[in-house]
Amino acid sequence: MLQTLAFYLAFLIIGLATASLGPGLPEFARNTGSSLAALSSLFLFHRAGYIAGSLGGGRLLDRTRPNRLTGLVLAVIAVSLVLLSRAAALPVLLGSILVLGLAQGAAETGSNTGVVRLHGDRAGPYMNGLHLSFGVGALLSPLLVSASRAMTGSFRAAYVFFALLAVLAGIGILRLPAPPATPRSAGGARRDSRAFWAIAGLLFFTIAGEAGFANWAFSYARKTGLASEAGAGLLTSAFWTSLTLGRLAGIVLVRRLGPFRLLTLIVPGALAGSVVFLAFPDSLGAIWTAAVLLGFFQASVVPASFTLAGDLGILSGTAAGLFGAASSLGGMALPWLIGRFFEASGGTVFPVLIAASQAATLACLGGIRMARGKAGAGVGPG
Repeated sequence: MLQTLAFYLAFLIIGLATASLGPGLPEFARNTGSSLAALSSLFLFHRAGYIAGSLGGGRLLDRTRPNRLTGLVLAVIAVSLVLLSRAAALPVLLGSILVLGLAQGAAETGSNTGVVRLHGDRAGPYMNGLHLSFGVGALLSPLLVSASRAMTGSFRAAYVFFALLAVLAGIGILRLPAPPATPRSAGGARRDSRAFWAIAGLLFFTIAGEAGFANWAFSYARKTGLASEAGAGLLTSAFWTSLTLGRLAGIVLVRRLGPFRLLTLIVPGALAGSVVFLAFPDSLGAIWTAAVLLGFFQASVVPASFTLAGDLGILSGTAAGLFGAASSLGGMALPWLIGRFFEASGGTVFPVLIAASQAATLACLGGIRMARGKAGAGVGPG
């Protein structure tokens, strides 16, 4: 149980760091003298690092234990957070965020694979618990950043706290024994490539929508005059709160439905939230509805996808790294794309691209269904 909790703590720290970026944008802009358009490159560098960390971490996991990898990269996360909070020039900021993403990608891959190795065919609820830990960190992060600003006039105190927590967690994880090696074949992804790439696409578009909304909802609410700074902060927290509740619900639902049936329930739900926002982009109620529905229904897509890949026998360390890279690429592409056109469009591009990402997610779910049917998959009840 201690090993599972250690991976949960690593994911909580990843959530703290990731969710601090959106509320931190105005201060990053002031510290570096950059415009919001220029800062859209922040997401590009962060996710580029995440992709490299996921791929490299996945290959390392086929050669070393998840505890060792996760524990070491948490120290790198700590250092990069401190550098990020003190960056006074855009190149330093971008370099720090690149290193942060690199370490986060490796830590995420190590934790995902570690939980599957520990729990095997019973990994579903534990995987949802792992990603719930991310949601808890993401929920707390904007609140801690806001509290730091209120008390000190800057977000630096919050970032130092996150860094100290990462160091302590890394030391604790390194002291734990390794989980058993996975009994699943590393060649599974090659044997069922259609399912593998459909799951990768599902992860790409899900994280694109999640990161796009989480990182730009604050700025959209302020740009359109729908909310004050405090109200926009509450909107961001509402998204992460809903995501946290969705992962709590997913722990129960994945046990009852199995991962695939759970996906057929939650992916259309997320699309419905984005359609409401697209239909009424100037309505405060619509953006709040989108925040709640997107957060809740997107919450279990990633853990259910990893659990489904495990059930299908395609989750080696390398495969987990590729899934992480697909997720990171989505999380890089859509926030960057929104940022490039955000100011010029007056923010109107935001609801359009969020809805498009959810429609593409639904299409990928159809691809998984077709791949399972052709393979006669139907692994278990899910």
